[in-house]
Amino acid sequence: MPSSAILGISPTVNSFEPRENISSSPDSGVRFNATKHLAYSPQSKILSMKDLALEPTALSPITTTEPFPLLSHEAVIQHRRDLFSKDVLDNCLHHTRPGSVQLRGMAPRYSPFIHQFWHSPEVLEIISTIAGVELVPAMDYEISHTNIQLGPGGLEAVRNTPVEPPEATEEAIRSFEVEISKDQTVTDQSKPIIEWHKDSHPWVCVVMLSDARHMTGGETELMKGDGTTIKVKAPQMGHAVLLQGRYITRTATPATNMPERVTIVTSFRPKNPLLVDDMTNANVRNKSHLTELYYQWTTYRLEVIAQRARGALDALHERYAKNVAKSDPEGKGGLCKVETVSQEEIQKWCADMIKYLQDTTHEMRPVGQ
Repeated sequence: MPSSAILGISPTVNSFEPRENISSSPDSGVRFNATKHLAYSPQSKILSMKDLALEPTALSPITTTEPFPLLSHEAVIQHRRDLFSKDVLDNCLHHTRPGSVQLRGMAPRYSPFIHQFWHSPEVLEIISTIAGVELVPAMDYEISHTNIQLGPGGLEAVRNTPVEPPEATEEAIRSFEVEISKDQTVTDQSKPIIEWHKDSHPWVCVVMLSDARHMTGGETELMKGDGTTIKVKAPQMGHAVLLQGRYITRTATPATNMPERVTIVTSFRPKNPLLVDDMTNANVRNKSHLTELYYQWTTYRLEVIAQRARGALDALHERYAKNVAKSDPEGKGGLCKVETVSQEEIQKWCADMIKYLQDTTHEMRPVGQ
């Protein structure tokens, strides 16, 4: 079969010929298996915040990794099979900027596999070890946020995206370059896939789901503290990059010689509720079903508050017991004459919780404000 046929290039709007029929079933029956679906190998290099002339955050001194293998080929295929299913495309697709579309909120409703993958102990251990802090998915809505660069076929061609990634042979790339030179509505290759931004969540793991062996462009560009920039090379298919996206200004350059650039982004937050929580909904409210997003947002915030309250309560119980043991000859509680509650401490705790609650509602303000 000629390479151009493998790539699926056609002068029609539907620029891909699927190599496998995409199922409309929300559950393919495939379950995550670490032995089968992980191909992890430790990253070769990690950049620190100081490498970008930035101060370390309260969470970690790490800025970003260089790309490292994470998903096996089977895992890439299963992600694509679920992401480009009819159910996901019908219910989870958002088109908020020229040149790209996003898929959001598919797990677990339309993809139990993707949900299992990113919640698995094996994946969380890998991500947490690299970050140097125990992490969990920010919310289910932020699992496998998918960015798809539009090619010559535009928005309609997304529905014909093949499960098997188009093979990036030299002949296929030449054919694609011929196609984009024709008089069609094509992504402006001089503009980034996404504008300069900071992510809404502390950590993000970006994974490439396209064959990027010969890709030109497609890098992540990071803004340094001195105003200059640095580019991190684009990962190969199944490879990942982990970065503290909430604290780094970045963008993604378009792939200039490929018919597709499909990446997924899974966001993470610290598992420990006492650590800094700077999460927002700033970049995602205009590309989400707000009824579901706000439910997940509110319940996660209330869980954090409940854990913080339980921690404060347990600390007071423990302090009171020690005060009783030290001050009462019989070790009996009920009339302890030693101060247990520091008014200064409880006032600060309440002020912090009030601000956290105010931030919670602020992040549900009307879109556009």
